[in-house]
Amino acid sequence: MPLLDTEAGKRRLLTVEIPVLERYNQDRADDFKIKVVKHAGTLLLRYRLKPMHNVYELETRLPADYPTIPPETRVITLLDFCPHLLDGQVLCMWKQGSTRETSRWDPAKFTCVFAVQAAWRWLACYEVWRDTGDWPLPDAK
Repeated sequence: MPLLDTEAGKRRLLTVEIPVLERYNQDRADDFKIKVVKHAGTLLLRYRLKPMHNVYELETRLPADYPTIPPETRVITLLDFCPHLLDGQVLCMWKQGSTRETSRWDPAKFTCVFAVQAAWRWLACYEVWRDTGDWPLPDAK
C-alpha cells in the first residue's frame, strides 16, 4: 500500500489528500462527512451523498497504486441495475480499460475528493435516468 508505506505516498496523504478532506468536511453535517478507514491493506472513504431526492451510502477505495490508478467507488445502498453500473455496484466513472493517457482520471490534478464529487454527479444522472429512462451525459468512448 504505497500511500501509507512509501515516503512519497505519506507526503501526498499529509500534504494533499488530508487537507482537501478536511476542507470538504468543514461545513457538512456529521452524517455527510467523509470518514477515512483503513481496511484490508487499503484506505476507504465512507460517506453519504444526496444529489437530488435520495440519500446514498458509498465507499471509495484508494487502491495500492493511488493516485496513479483512479479510486474505485461503489454504492452500498441498493440500486436498480443501469447501464453505467458495474459488478458489485461499482460506478463507471473513469473510462474503463483505458490507458493512463486516455483515462479521465488525472493524478496530477485530482484528489480523492474529486472522486466523491464525480460520484455525486453519477448519482444525479442515475436519479434522472430512473425518472426518464435516459442517461443525461454522453457515454465514455
